[in-house]
Amino acid sequence: MNITQFVSAFFISAGVTAALSPLARKAAWKWGLVDEPNPRRINKVPMPTGGGLAIFGGFLAASLVGGLPDLGITALTALFILALGVLDDRFQLSAGVKFAGQCAVVLLYVLWGPRIEFMSNPFGGMFYLGKLSIPVTMLWVLTLINIMNFIDGIDGLTTGISFIAAAALAFLAVLLGRFDAALLAVITAGAALGFLPYNFNPAKLYLGDGGAMLLGFLLAAISTEGALKGAATISISVPILILAVPVTDLLCAVIRRVQKGVPFYQADRSHFHHRLLELGFTQRQIAGVAYLITGLSAAISVLTAQFSRTTWVVALVLGLVFWYGSLRVGMIQPFGSHKGENKDA
Repeated sequence: MNITQFVSAFFISAGVTAALSPLARKAAWKWGLVDEPNPRRINKVPMPTGGGLAIFGGFLAASLVGGLPDLGITALTALFILALGVLDDRFQLSAGVKFAGQCAVVLLYVLWGPRIEFMSNPFGGMFYLGKLSIPVTMLWVLTLINIMNFIDGIDGLTTGISFIAAAALAFLAVLLGRFDAALLAVITAGAALGFLPYNFNPAKLYLGDGGAMLLGFLLAAISTEGALKGAATISISVPILILAVPVTDLLCAVIRRVQKGVPFYQADRSHFHHRLLELGFTQRQIAGVAYLITGLSAAISVLTAQFSRTTWVVALVLGLVFWYGSLRVGMIQPFGSHKGENKDA
């Protein structure tokens, strides 16, 4: 592969996605893919949610023209994930049905696609996963699909984070000589950037569950193939650091709901963006803060990627910083603060 192939793939992906976005908006209105206002939503008026259709079109066009190897299983899984999300946008699937669908699709991908075969040891060396590679890879892919969906609460947040994360993962893949994964990362970054003008505040078109889950899957595929597959791998803390904002948001959501004694999948209004809105930030300011944090954590992770022990130490330090910040903005409460509270409140 040469630089021309990467550049052309990026611009094809961005251009096709941008060109398809107005058409996806019309299709969303026509097919009833609409995000209706409710007490948990930020939007005050109905909004079309067909952004995933445009992103998939840009991804597929750039992959075909750019000659992305092993496109079949990646494209098929991406299509199934998009279709599942679109069905959820249209019919409001239950959490159990949606998760079962995700598991079925991801299992298909893991059985015929790349797997996480080794895990780095913080104290040096590698662990060979063997048969455990299937459940570990499934857990990783499912986690990324859902964290990008969970954080998709304000205009441009998931799209911008996906662009920055894909760019960082492209750089890492090149460092490791995984040029196929780097090409997929460049295509994903292009699709995210092409969609961002339609999704940034004030948004004309939402990602919807279909688009957010699709971006999460593509990031999972990039990181699995480009950073975590094979013996010449890097610490899993590296892609976790790159996605520090959505990972922190997910962990806080689980802890918060456990503290309150409610199911971990039960929606609430204490996510990262909700708390900053309550503190007086605008949607644009929140997106900017998230982009800045993602850019800084991605830069740190890339700089320390080749040093496994250093990356784990950096991840621990930044984890403590994010934990403190989460406490300060009210995403979680100190342990013990919920004692004596009525769980039904």
